[in-house]
Amino acid sequence: RTNDRLRTALAIGTIIAPISSMLAIAVFAFSGARSPVPLRTRTIAMQEVVPEVGVAPPPPPPPAISVMRVGDKTLAGDWGFDPLQLADTPGKLANYREAEIKHARLAMLAAAGWPVAELLNGPLSKALGVDSLLQNGRVPSILNGGLGSVNTVYWVAILGLAVFVENKSIDMQLGTGKRSADYLPGMMGFDPLNKDSEGMRAAEILNGRIAMIAITVFALEEAIFRTPVVSETPIFFKPIWTLFN
Repeated sequence: RTNDRLRTALAIGTIIAPISSMLAIAVFAFSGARSPVPLRTRTIAMQEVVPEVGVAPPPPPPPAISVMRVGDKTLAGDWGFDPLQLADTPGKLANYREAEIKHARLAMLAAAGWPVAELLNGPLSKALGVDSLLQNGRVPSILNGGLGSVNTVYWVAILGLAVFVENKSIDMQLGTGKRSADYLPGMMGFDPLNKDSEGMRAAEILNGRIAMIAITVFALEEAIFRTPVVSETPIFFKPIWTLFN
C-alpha cells in the first residue's frame, strides 16, 4: 500500500508541477517582474537573399570596314602609304580600295592580253582569212590607233560583261544590299577554288599594282618607240633559246 501511495503522489506531482510553473510565469508577466523560471528562446538568423543579376555580354565589335584606317593592316597590301591623306576616313579608304582593286584586276588581264594579242593576232587572222587588227605589229589602243577597226559586237559584249559583273557587286560596295559582316573592299563572293586567304589577297594586290605599272609602260613604250613590246623586250615574250639565233 505504501508503494501505491508513493506512485499516486508522484503522478499528481508530475501533473501539478508544469501547471504551477505556467501560472507563476503568467503572474510575473502581468506584474512586470522578472520570472524566476528561466525561459529558453531560439534566435533565428535571417539572411537577406540578393537576387543574381546576369552580366550582359559585351557588344559585338563593329565591322572592320567601318573603322579601318591606313596603316592598320586591315586591308591586304596596306603599307601605310598615303602622303596626301586622301583616305583619311574609313569611307574614303573603302572607296579608294574598291577603285584600286578593280583597276588592278583589269590591269592584270590587260598586261597578259597585250603581248598575247601581238603574238597571236597575226597568225590567227591569217589562218581565218581576215585582216589583222595590229597596227604595224602593235595592238590597237588610244595611242597606237586602230580602235575604230574593232568589231562593234566586241564592244557590246565587253560592255555587257562589265555591267553584269558590276551589278553583282555594286550593292555590296555601296552597302545598300546584303553583305557579310567581314566584308572588305574587293570581295565579290567569287572563289570557286576556295583559295581565299590573307596570303592570296596580298599576292593579288601586289601583282595588280605591278600590272598597272606594266600596262602603262607598254602603252608609252609603243607610242614612243613605235615598236611592239614583244619586239622591244623579247626576253619576256619569246623562248629564251630564240634570242641567241
